Amino acid sequence: MNGMKRITLVAVLSFFTLNCFSQGMFGCQAGLGFGTAYKAKKTLATEGYYLQQIFPRIYMGGSIFYQRYSFQNTIINDTFNLHYGDIISVNQKSAYLFLCPKIDMGFGFHKYIHASIAFGPGLFLGGNQYTNQFQPFWTNTSGVNYGRDTIATNTTYNIPKVIYRVAVGISERIPTHRYWNIMLSQEFSYLPGYISHGDPKMSTGYFSFQVGIMHKYPMKFVEY
Repeated sequence: MNGMKRITLVAVLSFFTLNCFSQGMFGCQAGLGFGTAYKAKKTLATEGYYLQQIFPRIYMGGSIFYQRYSFQNTIINDTFNLHYGDIISVNQKSAYLFLCPKIDMGFGFHKYIHASIAFGPGLFLGGNQYTNQFQPFWTNTSGVNYGRDTIATNTTYNIPKVIYRVAVGISERIPTHRYWNIMLSQEFSYLPGYISHGDPKMSTGYFSFQVGIMHKYPMKFVEY
């Protein structure tokens, strides 16, 4: 008898699994972000995502995230005690496209609050980096330095082509017409590696604040 109950339960669960489509959501958002290290400027951050419900409050899917970095890392502030070859500062502007698996969890009866975590690689789309060094301006044949200045060297080759990103976020959902929602999102991401190799190695976190729309479609049963 117990064996028949198990078989019946498996059959019922299999029926519902094969004859329904679980809830899901997709959306896009855009806003501003800024690095948490060095002297950073506000930059564009945009995202598109798709999530499928795997448990009543848990969704899993993927995210495409475009993120820009713009900062100046000042190494030396005291310009009176410089030596030739000293790095004074590094300026970088770069853009990455991140492809990340994403897990999302809804809170509350109506799930108006969501928390998410994402991790994945980012592909370098373009940008530049300049390293400012203290160097002789010119030298005569006897080796005497007649001038000195800060020389900017193009060190874009130190920007990695692939970086990895770990992101955690909170979003608030505002229901509108039918299954469309306005989303307010706040996210912090961290780079486990470096955003610049060479000397000095650099890494930074990133805060972003975005506004967007999300469409959530309900569970549907297929009748035969």
